[in-house]
Amino acid sequence: MRLLIHPQLQEHLCPNQRSVALPPKPSPDAPSKRPPGRMRQLKGKPKKETSKDKKERKQAMQEARQQITTVVLPTLAVVVLLIVVFVYVATRPTVTE
Repeated sequence: MRLLIHPQLQEHLCPNQRSVALPPKPSPDAPSKRPPGRMRQLKGKPKKETSKDKKERKQAMQEARQQITTVVLPTLAVVVLLIVVFVYVATRPTVTE
């Protein structure tokens, strides 16, 4: 018959009879899995940008710049013009006879 004892108390009472086996710690002399001098590759990042990727990225940036001049700036100009007209109409003096 086995008694249920809190794990921390069980360590102190009988350290040789643990119910959960812990994984062994690697020794400091053990070789690592990656080659020396190389950093770990982060997940989700491309390993290296190819010339094709670089051309595509530059083309996308150029298209974005072109959209700024053809879409964003005229739209912004129209919005500013509407605000100016609205403020003028709202604050013009009224003529009373």
